[in-house]
Amino acid sequence: MKERCIHLVLGLLFLFFCRPVRAAFGFDDVVAMAEAASARPYQKHSAKPATDLSNLEYEQYVAIRFKDANALWRADGLPFCLEFFPQGYLHVDAVDLNEIDDGIPRKIPFNPGVFDNPKNDLALAKSGGYAGFRIERNGAVLDEVGAFLDASYFRMIGRGQNYGTTARGLALNTVAKEPEEFPVFQRFWISRPGKSDDEVIIDALMDSPSVAGAYRISVHPGTTTATVVKAALFPRREITEFGIAPLTSMFLFNQDSHPAFRDFRPTVHDADGLLMHNGNGEWIWRPLETGRATMVDAYQDENPRGFGLMQRDRNFEHYQDLVARFQLRPSVWVTPSGNWGKGAVQLVQLVSDQEPFDNIVAFWVPATPPPAHQKLEVQYQIDWTTNEMTPSGLGRVSATRIGLTTAKPPHLRFVVEFGGLAVESLPESAKLSADVDFGPGVELVAKDLFKNEINQTWRLVVEVLQPARPVNIRAFLKRDERRLTESWNFTWQP
Repeated sequence: MKERCIHLVLGLLFLFFCRPVRAAFGFDDVVAMAEAASARPYQKHSAKPATDLSNLEYEQYVAIRFKDANALWRADGLPFCLEFFPQGYLHVDAVDLNEIDDGIPRKIPFNPGVFDNPKNDLALAKSGGYAGFRIERNGAVLDEVGAFLDASYFRMIGRGQNYGTTARGLALNTVAKEPEEFPVFQRFWISRPGKSDDEVIIDALMDSPSVAGAYRISVHPGTTTATVVKAALFPRREITEFGIAPLTSMFLFNQDSHPAFRDFRPTVHDADGLLMHNGNGEWIWRPLETGRATMVDAYQDENPRGFGLMQRDRNFEHYQDLVARFQLRPSVWVTPSGNWGKGAVQLVQLVSDQEPFDNIVAFWVPATPPPAHQKLEVQYQIDWTTNEMTPSGLGRVSATRIGLTTAKPPHLRFVVEFGGLAVESLPESAKLSADVDFGPGVELVAKDLFKNEINQTWRLVVEVLQPARPVNIRAFLKRDERRLTESWNFTWQP
């Protein structure tokens, strides 16, 4: 009897220690899903609500408040927690949300009870799910870090910042003749953080008629919030315009282009320029502008070191908006990992007079679009920061002003201010010079560079005969043959 019991115990121990171990769910599983999806015809993943919550007015939608006490992980003492966006208004499609705990994915079920919903109880109770989620630092007071809502859009903030420029997974045919596509993050897997973790890891399955993809987005909050993006993309077909690491923002006007009698605020924008650090090490500043037509600029490059939409102006007096607080909106900087090869940073500026809608897009376009049915892997980091990205030892553009003279025929006058310690510390006797390039077909009338003794910047004034066609103009300051500033780059359209 005793021997039989021993054999039984040994048998149970064998079964316990030798049973198959279930592999932890991870990014490779999402990659496999994306690859399998790309081999099938595209099917839209949509969970429309049973009642038409899209008919909600904006005021009705924002009245639906998430109750902080119901945030996922809130009561567990973890460093982060999640809150969810309800369907409704413009956000009518539900996404599939899952939590990964100890390698095991579990669906996050929809619960209308997590919302304080004074006006739309019946509609919300019949809703199909959540439209997205936000990440917050856990504590006595929740501190928002970022949000995922609609298509493949996501945006982050660092401490003390307000939301502004947004990122998205992919931009497809933004200005091509073919219809633009907006790929969608259909399913998310958010890893439950440990008590000492300083990051939140999100895996996402993206799909669109042309491309399926898997994304891992690691969020590292701080004064600057960094998001490390790793993507595996599987095109179903060749795409004319394949935009990697797209950023979208809003620019209506600044002090240099303020419309008369329209707005009490001198400046309204989430970003005021595109900054690039190209493969040759040159820093290039392209100020945003208010145009009369859609403008598309492509900056050819090979293995770019970084690019982003910057909010350089941090002076409240230039905005005068106590609600929007544009001076607190982050600059958003993309740093590629590895060599991205040949291509271009493309800037698209759309005509707009609507503050709630983005009209600026910037992204990287490979010189050769990825072939159909061939995997493309890409990785980069996005920093959401109020820091200046241009090196402190390099002067930077602080203002761009354009006007016409009263000469006959009129002259087009560009006035560019270069600031920063690298040039402001130099006296007028330093004898700086300006390297200016217009391209062919432009007639130079005058060029002058002098020290602005009022604010210590250096002012470059360039006059040309008013062209009848678009003109691209570049300029930087140097001392002898040593470059002292970033390059100012501007496209003027008649």
